[in-house]
Amino acid sequence: MYTIVCFDRPDSASLRDAHRAAHQEFLKANAEKIIFGGPLKNSLDGASTGALIVVNCATRKEAEAFIGADPYHRNGVYESVVVRVFKQVFPQK
Repeated sequence: MYTIVCFDRPDSASLRDAHRAAHQEFLKANAEKIIFGGPLKNSLDGASTGALIVVNCATRKEAEAFIGADPYHRNGVYESVVVRVFKQVFPQK
């Protein structure tokens, strides 16, 4: 598994809005790879400031290709993206 942490560019709300439908379609089309994910926010009811996605990918290259195909990433919503191996230890499976 890999964790993908994305941080939005400053003032990217209009880009996020413009590409939201394509991003949601991308997530639906790749749902079998996604363990869980969602937006990062500074407050519960605040605007999105990025995303955290845990994916079931065999390699870092596969996880990087996954996020590289996301319309938010392709269209400049994200300022930075970090991909790291994720080892689930809790809850135990």
